[in-house]
Amino acid sequence: MPAPAECVGEVPVTRRPGHRALGVGGGAAALAAILALAAPAALADTPPDSSRNVEPLADAARLPAIEAERQQLFAAMLRDPANLDLAFRYASLSAQAGDLEGAIATLERMLIFAPGLPRLQLELGVLYYRLGAYDTASTYFDAALAAPNVPEEVRTRVESYRVAIAERNEVDRFSGSVSVGVRYQTNANAAPETRLVRTTLLADPLLLDENALGQDDVNGYVSTNLHYSHDLGAQGDRLEANLQAYGALYTDETDINTGFAELTVGPTFNLERISLEDTTLSLYGIAGGLVLKDDPYLVSGGVGAALNKVFGTGTRTYLGTEYRREGFQDSDLRPNASDRTGDRYRLFAGVSQDVTARLSVFAGLNGERRAADADFLSYTEGGITAGARLGFRSPFPTQDEPWVFGLTGGYIKRGYDDPDLIFSLTKEEEDDESFVEGSLTVPVAADWAVQTTVGYRNVSSNYDLRNYDNVSTSLGVVWRF
Repeated sequence: MPAPAECVGEVPVTRRPGHRALGVGGGAAALAAILALAAPAALADTPPDSSRNVEPLADAARLPAIEAERQQLFAAMLRDPANLDLAFRYASLSAQAGDLEGAIATLERMLIFAPGLPRLQLELGVLYYRLGAYDTASTYFDAALAAPNVPEEVRTRVESYRVAIAERNEVDRFSGSVSVGVRYQTNANAAPETRLVRTTLLADPLLLDENALGQDDVNGYVSTNLHYSHDLGAQGDRLEANLQAYGALYTDETDINTGFAELTVGPTFNLERISLEDTTLSLYGIAGGLVLKDDPYLVSGGVGAALNKVFGTGTRTYLGTEYRREGFQDSDLRPNASDRTGDRYRLFAGVSQDVTARLSVFAGLNGERRAADADFLSYTEGGITAGARLGFRSPFPTQDEPWVFGLTGGYIKRGYDDPDLIFSLTKEEEDDESFVEGSLTVPVAADWAVQTTVGYRNVSSNYDLRNYDNVSTSLGVVWRF
């Protein structure tokens, strides 16, 4: 059974039988002897401060108990200053309570009398990292690696923080992914499977032409996501730009050949300036367009805002809203497309949680309002999405990178403002849409992977023409950089 672990900042420190928490060889015993002589003067009689420098890692309900234990530990440290377990426990609780300065002060007192312990340097580096003092954190991380006989676990953790600091200190960052592949769908044109459609124009159901029914087809696709970030040099604020683009060419259903692109640009503010740790606020403009076949179909522009928060427990949350003005363009193939012109409002929120190092789960809520020029095309919808990602060992012994299985499902409820008089004189359209998709990502080289997906989508409507379902599968190559 592995020994229990304790951490001061975010880094676990394993206790081994017969060794103190900071011990490296016989270093713990030497440190204890030094502190027995020097610590009383260093500790003095200053009680722990309950103030917080950052948001606590612990739940609010636990804070009173943590503060009470800190008081007890402080008194115990005065009585037994050579007890490293007490000092480390006190620093750990201070970090959980958000009193990073208290935790730092405790560990720096120990460092004065016993310089060079890698674990101690590591913990101080982590605490300064949480405070946003990245230069000071780097100094401690470098010192931890410079010590002789650095434990491998310490070296690994230090390297991960050094990479994170280097990324934060970059003035310009550029990343993204490109996916190229082929996709098969049983109902590529999202059309009904029955030829009989009820309308207000005829007493009997309308008999659709065979070409108006759902058609299976194969298409090639290219999907791109690009991200650029520029450091504004103001407490972690950045100017960020994101570009999404997608193109698809169909074998038979060429009327739905698709080209789409959307760009968002705006500042992202680090809210640590108002004591909201690991929290950012993004404000951005939106510009996009869509082409169907060879005809411009949609031009859109708008604004958005998103609040992102990361918790120390591996939890990430977001809350946002967007507005778009959408202009639809008429064409010979779609002569009434402009009826859809109008305003689109969107509200979204979500959370993801790292359950283990290889398993993460997520869920999201989405609400949307479209106010089109034609009331029978105006609607309000709400939906939920949930899923998970699981990394697992490759079946090939020579492959170190894990394979990743993903599963996503969701449901959308949509209600329109007015009846479409072709289909009903009294009832507005109401749709229930559900979907599920599984994916498998297999790494094949550095930054390259093969990805396959299988999905199913169903739309159930009180308007016969809107009912359809579709099974899809795809195989593609993904490059991430």
